[in-house]
Amino acid sequence: MKATLVSFIDSSNIGDRLIAETLSEQLLTGIEIKKYSYKLIEESQVKINKNLVRRSKPHDIYYKYFRQLPLIKNVVSKGKWVRSRRRMYDSEDIQRFEAALQQSDFLMIGGGNAIFDLSPATLSAQRFDQVVSLAKQHQLPIFVSSIGIGPFSTKKQQNAAIATLKKCDFVSFRDKRSLEYLKNAGHPAAYASVDPVFLLPEVETFEQLKAQKKLQQRIGICVIDYRITGCSRKDYLNYLKDMKNLIHDLAAAKKEIMLFSSEVQDYETIETLYVEFLKDPQVNVVFVKEKEDLLALYQSLNLVIGTRMHSMIVAVSQFVPIIGLSWQQKVVEMFKNLGIEEDVLAIADLSKKREILSKKIDEKLENTDQELIEMRRHKEEMRRAFAINYEIIDTLQQHLVDV
Repeated sequence: MKATLVSFIDSSNIGDRLIAETLSEQLLTGIEIKKYSYKLIEESQVKINKNLVRRSKPHDIYYKYFRQLPLIKNVVSKGKWVRSRRRMYDSEDIQRFEAALQQSDFLMIGGGNAIFDLSPATLSAQRFDQVVSLAKQHQLPIFVSSIGIGPFSTKKQQNAAIATLKKCDFVSFRDKRSLEYLKNAGHPAAYASVDPVFLLPEVETFEQLKAQKKLQQRIGICVIDYRITGCSRKDYLNYLKDMKNLIHDLAAAKKEIMLFSSEVQDYETIETLYVEFLKDPQVNVVFVKEKEDLLALYQSLNLVIGTRMHSMIVAVSQFVPIIGLSWQQKVVEMFKNLGIEEDVLAIADLSKKREILSKKIDEKLENTDQELIEMRRHKEEMRRAFAINYEIIDTLQQHLVDV
C-alpha cells in the first residue's frame, strides 16, 4: 500500500516537523510513503533554514509605528499572501506531485494548524484546497488527520475552509473547537482526535525519569516571539516585562531556569530577555535546532512552562509536567484535551496572575512523583483518543481490498 503525505515538513518549527515524523512512524506503519510540503515540494528537495533570521530595521519601524493601522496592516498581509500564492502555482512542482498521486492509494494531509486566517486579507483555504483538488482529479481517497482549523477573521474564510474539508473522505481534528466547524456543516466522517506528537516515544523509562527528577529542580521556559500574534508594541513590551518578572522570581527562589524554544525564530526574543540575566548563574539559554536537542533538554527538566503548543505536547510525551501560557485558542484547547484547563493561563493575564502562576509552579515541583504519574496517565489517554485514526486507516485498507 502506498500513500502521499502532505504536512509541514518544511517548517523551521520542530513541532511541525514532528507531526509528519510521528504520523509516518506511529500511524502509517507498513505503508510506503512519499512526503510533500503544502508548497508541493518533495521531502528530498526541502531546504529548512534552522538559523535565526533577525527582523530588519524596516520591519521594526513598521511594527513600532504602522502595524496597528488597520488599512496598512491589511495591505501588508495581502502583499505577503499574494507572494505566497505565486509558489502555489509552480507548474513543475504540481507535475511532480501529481506523479506521486498517480502512484498512491490514498492522500493523507497531516496535522498542524492547517487552515486559519488572522487577517481578512488572506484565504488560507486556497492552498489546502489546491492539494485536495489535485487528489480529487486522480480519484484518490483523502484522509485529513488530526488537524486544527481557525481562527478566522471573516465568514468567507470559515466557509471556504468548510467547503474544502467537505471534499475529503475522512477528517479527524486535534481539538473539539476545530471539530465543531465541520460537525455543524454535516460532514458524515468528521471525528475528534488529538495531536499525533503525543505519541512520540519516551527517551527514558518512567522509572529512570522518576529517579533522576528527585536530584534537581530545573525549569524549562519556552519563550515565544509574542509579535507573531499581531499584538501591539505596548503588549509586546508588557509581555517582555512579565516574562522577566517570572524569570527573576524563579531565580530568586534558587530554581535553575533554562530558556528555550521549539521554533528557532523565537530566539531573538529570548536574547532580549536573557540580556538582563547574563550574570545570573541560575538562568541559562539552550539553543534547540533539532528534535534530539529538545528531547535531551527534557530529560533534565522537572517542569516546562510552555508557550509553543508542541513544546508542551513533546513534554507530555516525555512525562514532563507542564504549565501553559496561552497566546491562541489552540493552546487552551490542547489543555482541555488533557483535562487540565486549570494549568493554562493567558499571556495577557500574566501580570495580574503572577501569584497564581508562582503557586502552580511550587505545587508541581513539590509533587514530582505524582506529577510524573499524571503525565504518564495523560499520555495514555491521548494515545486512546488518537485511536480513531488507526480505525480510519483500517477502513481505507479494506476499501482498497474490496475495490
